[in-house]
Amino acid sequence: MTQQMPIKAQGEPTKEMQQKAAVDRFNATLHQMQNEIARALPKHMTGDRFVRIVLTEVRKNPTLALCDPLTMFGSLLTAAALGLEPGLNGECWLVPRKNHGTLEAQLQVGYRGVVKLFWQNPAATYLDTGYVCERDEFRFAKGLNPILEHTPAEGDRGKVVRYYAVAGLNTGARVFDVFTPDQIKALRGGKVGSNGDIPDPEHWMERKTALLQVLKLMPKSTQLASVPAADGRAHTISDAQQILGGVDTSTGEVLDAGWHQDGPVEP
Repeated sequence: MTQQMPIKAQGEPTKEMQQKAAVDRFNATLHQMQNEIARALPKHMTGDRFVRIVLTEVRKNPTLALCDPLTMFGSLLTAAALGLEPGLNGECWLVPRKNHGTLEAQLQVGYRGVVKLFWQNPAATYLDTGYVCERDEFRFAKGLNPILEHTPAEGDRGKVVRYYAVAGLNTGARVFDVFTPDQIKALRGGKVGSNGDIPDPEHWMERKTALLQVLKLMPKSTQLASVPAADGRAHTISDAQQILGGVDTSTGEVLDAGWHQDGPVEP
């Protein structure tokens, strides 16, 4: 006996139809919020451009339109408050993820986004990160006479054994730290490699984690105060408003708001 496939009821929307309807609703809401987004952006960025970039991302990944609207627009406003453009130049991404059965839009800050925010501070003068392999020449020491020297080996460098990051200020001060792969993995919640299917042979995501740890050692006026709390999670609109309180919208510089002596206040 031939098994009959269930017949879709006449008029029942297909998945493609549901996605298209969700994208249309999102587009309408996004344009309604354009003025609020424009107010969140640094003054050198425009709301029109930001909206066009977001619409392009949603067209490329319509699942974003099906995410909980509070997390979608909260993450968008958070990106705007930080002055980061989703999907552009690897600054940040909007990623749909299930959380206890609810589809949420999470904001993923990229390595280039962290670098962009660092260089927006007028005191910033130096930034570097790297990964050390077992055949490289590498020497470091902490204390009163710190040393960090790294010469990558030619050809096959072997497996990765260390990550490091360095940041410098116009005062002449430089801060660095060195991490094992296990330390970076723990800081990333067990994650290894990139957050998607994109190859990451230069280990940019691990280097971003090392950089964020080093930036915590910098003076408050140069810390990327909001990025550790913003990265890799869904946001509400109130989260975005908290972050906006710590950003100078005339320059895009991250300010001291939201920090205690021991570090950022987790929302």
